[in-house]
Amino acid sequence: MSIRSATTVLLCRDGQDGLEVFMVQRHRRSGFLPNAWVFPGGRVDKTDHLHGHPRIRGGRRVLDQLAIPEADATAYAVAGVRETFEESGVWLGTGTLPWDLRDPLNDGEIAFTDALEQHDATVELDDLRVWSWWVTPEMERRRYDTRFLIARAPSAPAQHDHREVVNSRWVAPASVIDLAQDAFPMAPPTWWTLVELAQHADVASALHAADQRNALRPIQPIMRFDEQGVLLMLPGHPEHAEPAIPGVTTEIAFEAGRWICEPPAA
Repeated sequence: MSIRSATTVLLCRDGQDGLEVFMVQRHRRSGFLPNAWVFPGGRVDKTDHLHGHPRIRGGRRVLDQLAIPEADATAYAVAGVRETFEESGVWLGTGTLPWDLRDPLNDGEIAFTDALEQHDATVELDDLRVWSWWVTPEMERRRYDTRFLIARAPSAPAQHDHREVVNSRWVAPASVIDLAQDAFPMAPPTWWTLVELAQHADVASALHAADQRNALRPIQPIMRFDEQGVLLMLPGHPEHAEPAIPGVTTEIAFEAGRWICEPPAA
């Protein structure tokens, strides 16, 4: 089964009570994670392979962190910027892209590079850092190799697109990680990322932590179902072949309608 490349972006801002991250809720008819709350993002398209394009600037830090061929790394980063604009309206770059471009971009009616040229806009990859790397478990029908990136949100409004995503909100991570799935449905990687973000008081702290994340390893859970619910075994778990990743939990369980986890690996 093929694994699709994807990027998701943690758009963060400093709220009144600390760090907040922008989240969107997927349509209930979505083919992947219907109804779930996620971070803006999506698949890497062929048109995102824009390494060397004059409208793509910067990115030395994030491209080095991804530690893959630079052309592929650029595609992951560009996809994150494009999908973030399509799903949230937030533009991570110079110039301004009007919101009425979001549907035509999503439908392929206008090329991303044409939109950049027409509005004298550039993608600024220096706005991005790498946060984590998740791969969908082998037993899933749809599988994704997803790079989680993080960026400070510009002081501009954010709003879901009313198509792929039907709701949106700024979230204080600690306020939702203990909620039941029927109140705030999330996939395990999203939930664990919120657990990680909840450790940071502000955006500067989270970005500093991202700067230290070099030589990232993929987190590919092994999924098991039992009478208790669902168990996802991560690197470092006795039944997982990969060694533990410092700072990352070794298992995430779904019990009584909530995600819970073991303490992170040292």
